[in-house]
Amino acid sequence: MLRRNFVRATLAGGLLAWTGLLARITGAATRLSFEHGVASGDPLVDRVILWTRVSGADGKSIKVRWQVAADADMTSVISHGVARTSSERDHTVKVDAGSLPAGSTLYYRFEAGGVRSPIGRTRTLPTGGVAQARLAVVTCAAYPAGFFHVYREIARRDDIDVVIHLGDYIYEHGHGEYATEHAEELGRIPEPRNEIVTLDDYRMRHAQYKSDSDAQAMHQAHAMIAIWDDHEVANDAWKNGAGNHQDDEGKWARRRGVAMRAYFEWMPIRNVAKRGRPRIFRSFRFGDLMTLIMLDTRFYGRDLQPDAGGNVERADIEAARQDPDRRMLGRRQERWLRRTLKQAAGTTWQLIGQQVMVVPLKSPDLEPLLDLDAPSSLSREFLEKMVEGSKDNPSMMLDTWDGYLPAKQDFLMDLDRYARNPVVLSGDLHTSLGGDLIPAGKEHPVAVEFMPSSVTSPVFGEYLPERYPCAVRDATMQLNPALKYMETDRRGWLCLTVTQSECRGEWHLLDGVRERTYSSTVDCRLAVRAGAISEGLHKS
Repeated sequence: MLRRNFVRATLAGGLLAWTGLLARITGAATRLSFEHGVASGDPLVDRVILWTRVSGADGKSIKVRWQVAADADMTSVISHGVARTSSERDHTVKVDAGSLPAGSTLYYRFEAGGVRSPIGRTRTLPTGGVAQARLAVVTCAAYPAGFFHVYREIARRDDIDVVIHLGDYIYEHGHGEYATEHAEELGRIPEPRNEIVTLDDYRMRHAQYKSDSDAQAMHQAHAMIAIWDDHEVANDAWKNGAGNHQDDEGKWARRRGVAMRAYFEWMPIRNVAKRGRPRIFRSFRFGDLMTLIMLDTRFYGRDLQPDAGGNVERADIEAARQDPDRRMLGRRQERWLRRTLKQAAGTTWQLIGQQVMVVPLKSPDLEPLLDLDAPSSLSREFLEKMVEGSKDNPSMMLDTWDGYLPAKQDFLMDLDRYARNPVVLSGDLHTSLGGDLIPAGKEHPVAVEFMPSSVTSPVFGEYLPERYPCAVRDATMQLNPALKYMETDRRGWLCLTVTQSECRGEWHLLDGVRERTYSSTVDCRLAVRAGAISEGLHKS
């Protein structure tokens, strides 16, 4: 009941960031405020990251007090401290608050210059025997493409233990570029208007996303465990470059470095660096129920995509796909994953959160499915090339694990050898999807895959002018028997409920993101039973 009342109070606007009365009482002629809300993340059994940003500091170093309490009224304070922030870190504040009770719902706030932040809610991880965990899984939130209704839906829930963000939390594109077709009419023009390249650019873009009221509500209500994908830096990224990075935009290493710096400043994520390299692969244990393992398939060890470049021959693409030296995670991260899977043997489930699709996806012949004379945001020339390239049913997405076949085989075999009940969570594709993961040479699944649709980013149905509804989806599922569910036209999120007996996914889909009013429905439920991964996903 306490958690439910907190959600209601938060969404009703009952928690005030600050008041002029407080400033008059304290005699503080201050312009400080907490315009970007509060957030928490990376919970462990005894600690959690607390985040906020102080606005109005004018470049000054600011002392910020923080408190963690057992109640929403903040009367039972169990931990507190002082942090400092300055322009060196864009006046963001990040605290690793420790000495907290395990498996507890807690509340926190900040204070600077006599001004208090909103009160946030968070939760530490449980220990011992755990019956259930419920996760909200999201990905791909392009601010100019629509309203963050998905975040609002999640904020309203009082039964979510943690939000899992699989990347593309921000997008780097400028106004007039990708996913900005409706930005002006929605009042969501990207800030700055140009493609972001510099540290100031990335900070400004993060600030815009954190200024969104629905994003603030979600962060205020739930802790988040996040990983980056490519758009936090640049589209189609790999360890030494990106498809959306050109020579006139400076050195890649510098751009990647400032983008990651801004990410660590603005996200409630625990900073980890080994040998000077930022890393986000890490794990979280929920008692004896599950271990959540978060990977980096983008920047740590990924080699160049096999189809990168304008005029790559089909034979060269296939040779690159089959090259055992080309990796997705990199050898060091692969070794870390194997060690972590072995350590997770004491938990019933092993959930692997990572950025890109694992299940193979061959393209159907698009010629009978598309009406090239119908309106589309894609050019007719581009659509004609897509149709021509689909004739022999090639792999649809080579920016996924399908572009790195030996690495994919090794990944799946590691799950088969070291994990009891592996479940892979994937993002990036703007598609709701569930599938069985079957390595080459095996007849039955060794893992299953769940994928949420995007929060706002464009879905396939907006680009492909189909001759009849669901034409591409139906043909794709018929051609790819490992797919158990696919929905390509609506945005939404995945609610994952994990118990000792099963892992069940519910796809919550919205009827639109460009109107203030909307409706949400559960489109599909799939589950897998503990001890029966080889049977794959089934309707629940």
